[in-house]
Amino acid sequence: MNDQLWRGTAFSGQFRVLAVSSTQTAQTMRDLHDLSPVNTLLLGKMIPAVAMLSMDLKLAEGEVSLRVDGDGPLKGALVICSGSGDLRGYALEPRLWLDDAEANLFPVRALGTGTLSVIRGFPNKKPVTGTTVLSEGELALNLAHYFDQSEQIPSVVNLGVLIDKTAAVRASGGFIIQQMPDADPKLADELTAALSRTPNVSDLMDMGLSLPEILKRFVVKESELELTPAGPIQYRCNCSRERFERALLLLGEEELSTMREGIEPQCHFCNATYCFSAEDMNTLIATLKDKP
Repeated sequence: MNDQLWRGTAFSGQFRVLAVSSTQTAQTMRDLHDLSPVNTLLLGKMIPAVAMLSMDLKLAEGEVSLRVDGDGPLKGALVICSGSGDLRGYALEPRLWLDDAEANLFPVRALGTGTLSVIRGFPNKKPVTGTTVLSEGELALNLAHYFDQSEQIPSVVNLGVLIDKTAAVRASGGFIIQQMPDADPKLADELTAALSRTPNVSDLMDMGLSLPEILKRFVVKESELELTPAGPIQYRCNCSRERFERALLLLGEEELSTMREGIEPQCHFCNATYCFSAEDMNTLIATLKDKP
């Protein structure tokens, strides 16, 4: 099955519910960047997180980015999702292996001291960024903290990824439940208790359960949950030679003159390489000289 988003409500609209299955997308990113286990575990949770964040975008052309940065050996990663469900990303140290085998199971710990940022961007508008300090806990706890601190929305975030001994992704996905202003506090307590009893979402997915089935079986009674498909997600890079040309022109004539012999820039997101010969570079420089 293709990776899928769901959206809905619980308890007659008192809670907002978002969910996503992202196993194929996580595997594509793992294969494309030859990710080590610690990176696969990190990006395998960042992918469902940013996919669910993308459901707040009103335009297909809009994009939301989830970025983590730290002073530890893992350094950080970036994942971007558009309003149409196209997703791309990369890790700063994609092939990092830590000497302590167990340490490779705790990516947020390997990030060290750092930040989590959510950046929302739309065409012809200045991006809006919210940032919180990383804690040593799971990525899900850090994202819930972001919702509470930056957006003042009480939220429960459940993210899961399961990999095998070769770092192949067996399951990736998660859900977010957000409390609306008029929600009954007793219902919030009931949901918290149910979530504390819920097994790992990735283990349940690996057993063959879908996200709607997981939510209905372990978290919210079927009669109290309204959940509908909200579209697919897939790994798709939007790079092109034309985009690289525009980026090169932004460097200016002086900087481009240092590249007269030609360059072969590579896309961070899909590893595609674009060849700009000496003739191509001279043409770009001439374009800048012709501008008034």
